[in-house]
Amino acid sequence: MGSNSGYLGRIIGYVELMRPHNLVATVLTTLVGILAASVYASISFSDITYLVKPVATVVLITSAGYVINDYYDAEVDAINKPYRPIPSGRVSKVEALVFSITLFMLGCLIPVFIGPLSLAYALINALLVYLYSFKIKELGFLGNLLVSFLGASSIIYGSIAVADYLGNYSLITASILPSTYAFLLLLSREVIKTIEDFRADSVRNVRSLPRTIGIKGAYLFSVCTLLLIVMISPLPYVLFNYGPTYALLVTITDAILIYDVATIIKNLSTTCKDVIKAEGLAARLRSHLKVAIFVGTLAFLTDLVIRYYLIM
Repeated sequence: MGSNSGYLGRIIGYVELMRPHNLVATVLTTLVGILAASVYASISFSDITYLVKPVATVVLITSAGYVINDYYDAEVDAINKPYRPIPSGRVSKVEALVFSITLFMLGCLIPVFIGPLSLAYALINALLVYLYSFKIKELGFLGNLLVSFLGASSIIYGSIAVADYLGNYSLITASILPSTYAFLLLLSREVIKTIEDFRADSVRNVRSLPRTIGIKGAYLFSVCTLLLIVMISPLPYVLFNYGPTYALLVTITDAILIYDVATIIKNLSTTCKDVIKAEGLAARLRSHLKVAIFVGTLAFLTDLVIRYYLIM
């Protein structure tokens, strides 16, 4: 019984390292990129491998990034998150490193069978994912920019895969608006999270945005970014023929963002004088933005699915 329990615990530990709940979002955003390029080209594919290969590539590289992140955070997690697979002893650091390398290799092997641009883009992203965990995340705002880009890059990669299949690289332009939208949403959430982590980052001497330009400056940056998202949200409807499903869901997203902007402005004078209040407000806003990211992704995805099936 104990042996089976230990074996099962190790398997669960490996799965936890990959953060499967986050991989759902990765799959959805990759599908947005694939469908955006397919709809733009007015082409449907009967071979499901054109979906499976790019999705598998992004999932494997993203999973590898989560695992290597836990590898480098093992000492910190031993204090703050002792339940994580490595500090809890379910997976050793060496095993996590080997697992991450294996995932990276598999993720970079699949694009060989997609096309040259897909392979190049996957290799570059794999390198950036590794460098983020190794060093860049400690550099504050640069780390925020990189993690936001990596989150949005799955949309670009989906379109690149279709472009490689068809040999038509103009199709990549179909991913520009959804990936920009995703990047700005993720960046807003990243900056808000650095406000939430202000005291912890002070202890670790992370040069986060609120520590370099102040909590008020970081909140104002978030306000500007959120308003920019609201401003560009009609563009897919106006320029790329997204329909009423997109319009409805993106309006819900915009409502969440406008509410958050109003909340920040209302509380700005008081929260900037009290770090604990600033962190508490940031925690609430981060939860709201998580919902906004999900609904915003669905806005693009559901509309594209409807339009894709109209092509078939």
